[in-house]
Amino acid sequence: MKYTEEYQIEFKDCDENRRLKLPALVDLMMQVSEHQLSQGGAGTDDLVKRGLGWVVTQYHFEIKDLPKPGDQVILSTEASGYNRFFEYRDFGVSTQDGKPLVTVKSQWVMLDLKKRHMVPADTKMMEDWGAPLLKKMPRFPRLRPQTEYEQKRSYRARYDDLDTNHHVTNSHYFSWFVDMLDRNFLKEHIVTAIDIKFDKEVHYGESINSCMDLVQYDIIIITSHAIEAEDGTVKAVCELSWREI
Repeated sequence: MKYTEEYQIEFKDCDENRRLKLPALVDLMMQVSEHQLSQGGAGTDDLVKRGLGWVVTQYHFEIKDLPKPGDQVILSTEASGYNRFFEYRDFGVSTQDGKPLVTVKSQWVMLDLKKRHMVPADTKMMEDWGAPLLKKMPRFPRLRPQTEYEQKRSYRARYDDLDTNHHVTNSHYFSWFVDMLDRNFLKEHIVTAIDIKFDKEVHYGESINSCMDLVQYDIIIITSHAIEAEDGTVKAVCELSWREI
């Protein structure tokens, strides 16, 4: 079943170009999801009591436009299906009259917080939400890290970057990605699609490298990103598609 709520975009949610920031977009997705999950007894507090937590493994975004300060939008989410180990959830941001701005598909696992391994899907929980048991896994684009990247920059995971699962929150990865791009580029371009795959957690105090390649195909620009540990272990890979404004 779909859950929706209204939200007014604030200045704090937006960048200097008055466009919704990608980390803020992801935070709003997590907010609306948490509100729905809490109503069904599967919010963060409910799962922590059971020693469990939700962890996202992959996102696919389609972005037609990004809202601006003062815009009234409709945030939506629904559990779209599950199989033995994976849960699938859709998100949306639309205008008040129903025009879609952002659509997102995502894949999640439920994690045992002590043993740090995934546990099977909660069948009753999925049925209570009306999520169908899927015979085939939804397909997400295959993302692989590049052999070499043109640009690299080092960062350290700070306390404020962590979520309640005690690792870097997934929205913060987008700050590491966007920070690799030139300010003038960000003024003149808007992201149109995002694919990201999370492979390993980043923990407090850990030093990572944000890596990027930029390739232009006619009017579309693709930036390929990776988050790497100091030893070269890939933590996440991502592709952003951009168009000129």
